[in-house]
This record gives sequence, C-alpha cells and structure tokens, in this order.
Amino acid sequence: MPFFAEHFISAGPRGSIAQGRDEFAKMASKAAEFYRSVGQTSAKILSMDETEISREYSMVKVHWGVTFEKTGNKLIEFDVTYFIQNIGPESKIIMFIAHQDEERAMKELGLLG
Repeated sequence: MPFFAEHFISAGPRGSIAQGRDEFAKMASKAAEFYRSVGQTSAKILSMDETEISREYSMVKVHWGVTFEKTGNKLIEFDVTYFIQNIGPESKIIMFIAHQDEERAMKELGLLG
C-alpha cells in the first residue's frame, strides 16, 4: 500500500469512508481473497487520464478491465478516479471514487448469490 497516504477517503455509489492505510491494507487483502474466490483471473489498467488540479494535486481517472472465469474471461470494464497528492518524494493517493456499484455489477454478472 505504498501508493496511499497515511489517511485517505474511499467513496462510491453507496457512500464514503475515511480510513488509515494499515486498515485499508487488511481490507484489500481480504478483498483479493474474495475476488479469487469468485474466479477473477486478471485485472489491468486499460487507460488513464490525468488532470492537474494544482501544483500539489492531480486527479487521475483510471479505466480498469477485469476478467472472471464465470464470464468466459470476457473483459468487464469500470472506472475509478484517484486524487493524488504530489508533495514530498513520492506521490500518494489521498482519495479514490469508484464510479460503479461493484456489488450490484457482480450480482448482475452472476458472480454473487
């Protein structure tokens, strides 16, 4: 989790939460296990579009593609926007917003019961 600030906000269609990087790392590990359990076979960045907000901050919209065994490895696409702080030796994510409702999309794909 070196790309995340010590504290940051994650948000999506169902709301937002402020959390610490260590807490998020634990959740991310559980999420990775979950994705493997529902048959995710790959995840990759398809495109990125960066907009400078100021010298210290930028917004990066990332268009992701993932595949799952149950969907015949058909590419499922979604967007996440990241707000980046460019202070210090390394840039850090201070907020990200998922554009789609992930749980709803997974149900529609038949990945969840």
